[in-house]
Amino acid sequence: MEDWTMIRIALLGAGSHSRYNHGPGLRAAAAKYPDLVELAAVCDLDADRAQAYAEDFGFRKVYTDVHQMIDQEHLDGIVAITPVPLTEQIACALLPYRIPLVIEKPPGPDSASTARIIEVADEYGTPHMVSLNRRFGPPRQRALQWLASQTDPRPVRLAVSRMLRFNRREPEFNTSTGIHIVDATLSLVGEPERVCACHLPSSTEGARLTQACVDFTNGNRAHIFLSPVVGNLEETYELHGEDYTVKIDDGAGSLQVWDHNQLVEEFTVPEDAEPAYRNGTFGEMEHFVLAVAGRADFTPDLRAARTSLMVAEAIDAGGEHDMRA
Repeated sequence: MEDWTMIRIALLGAGSHSRYNHGPGLRAAAAKYPDLVELAAVCDLDADRAQAYAEDFGFRKVYTDVHQMIDQEHLDGIVAITPVPLTEQIACALLPYRIPLVIEKPPGPDSASTARIIEVADEYGTPHMVSLNRRFGPPRQRALQWLASQTDPRPVRLAVSRMLRFNRREPEFNTSTGIHIVDATLSLVGEPERVCACHLPSSTEGARLTQACVDFTNGNRAHIFLSPVVGNLEETYELHGEDYTVKIDDGAGSLQVWDHNQLVEEFTVPEDAEPAYRNGTFGEMEHFVLAVAGRADFTPDLRAARTSLMVAEAIDAGGEHDMRA
């Protein structure tokens, strides 16, 4: 791969979420770009867990102290997969190193926490991304390619997004998990202007069936449904513009594009594909290493993530909210 300098990537946090998503994603990126990506080190407080992670995903060295790892490894990028209560503390400790950084979603337990992380990122000018992997899902990327291929702009005017889950009764669902569908929707439709949300209660306090309407500064609209205690799993998006409809099913890994009542584009993720490919983490990790190499933008950043988190918080609160305030 000519004119590309080898970049050294490390991962912090070898827990189950990282093992399911980011380890496979980084392994795939290193396999795709063997002359670009070196998986230099993995760090976790549990040395045995870090060692097993390194062996499974191809990292060269193991650490239990992130500062020691940074001091010794001459890193070009760090992927930090941290528990939400610790994300602000850890991100604010890593950003001063000015090493490009992936920050786990949500970036802090609330948007005020995200704002404090932004202050540190701005102070040190550190390139960064927030791990909102739905943006990189294969069906969505195919949909974006189709929209970009149109001779004249055909913007999305209306979105209908649904995140359904079974027996997810944690009270923070709308912000910790729901941020995925909120962010994926906002990034397709525009800058939010107003949110109106209502809840139907369930038998568990804090676990609610939520319907929200988001109006955008460009006049577009999105309807978002968040239902963590229903009978099936679903994560779908319908995108409507003039004379076309795009249907994305992240769970099934499928895409259909209808133009003038004709099916013009169809795609399905192979049944044997790894879950981290299906959910966009492969694409996200590839995007990060290309950004570190100067071949892509660092996106989504903390400001975009904070906007999505603020909308998720407004949806969770219910009622009407002016997002321009």
